[in-house]
Amino acid sequence: MKVVPYAPKYKNIFIEMNKRWLNEMFVIEQEDILFFNTFEEMLAKGGEIFFTLDDNEKVFACCLIGPMADGEWEIAKFASTGEVKGAGTLCLQACIDYAKEKNIDKILIVSNTKCEVGVHLYRKFGFIEIPVDKERFPFERANIAFEKIL
Repeated sequence: MKVVPYAPKYKNIFIEMNKRWLNEMFVIEQEDILFFNTFEEMLAKGGEIFFTLDDNEKVFACCLIGPMADGEWEIAKFASTGEVKGAGTLCLQACIDYAKEKNIDKILIVSNTKCEVGVHLYRKFGFIEIPVDKERFPFERANIAFEKIL
């Protein structure tokens, strides 16, 4: 497996992987639709999406790291097919490494406690739970948030 950065050929895969995950666990909210229509703006401001794939270019996980409107950075739209153990871990590590390279001081993540694998992974990587700020993260499903000081 390898991790690669975003390329336009992965746009629909990124959107569809995330929509599938959202539909399986929750519902797609208006904020998600807005995000899918504008995420490339985060990339234009220095953000990045990483994909874990095999030698045949099959994508197993994806994860975005990007700047929020207030200047802080978040990890968002982290999805995995669940087919290959460790695919999500590789994407998350790529996001953290990217943040360090860009001298970002802190990364935020908002999630839901139903996402037990993700919550476990965030804690494993040293993210600390913080209160959920519903103004910054207006998703109905958001019931847990984390930060990692780099």
